[in-house]
Amino acid sequence: MKKQRVRAIIGVLAFSFCSLAWAGERTVTLKVAGMSCALCPPAARKALEKVDGVKAAHVEGDQATVVADDKVKDTDLVKAIKGAGFSATVVN
Repeated sequence: MKKQRVRAIIGVLAFSFCSLAWAGERTVTLKVAGMSCALCPPAARKALEKVDGVKAAHVEGDQATVVADDKVKDTDLVKAIKGAGFSATVVN
């Protein structure tokens, strides 16, 4: 009886930790305006990557895709783009 109880507790704890690890990530797509040369997308990407909680950023053409923790606000991403000299709006 005790072994079953211990196994059940371990199973619940393992499930809880696994779901916490997957639950906190999201993808945000931004439309970026004002990029006019080949150096602009890397500058926008670097600005996004400096935001605390951003795990990855990809900028191509006038679109940026960001993978970030749930705690990262859309406004933080827009501010980062603005700080790099561009403007952005959230698409999704």
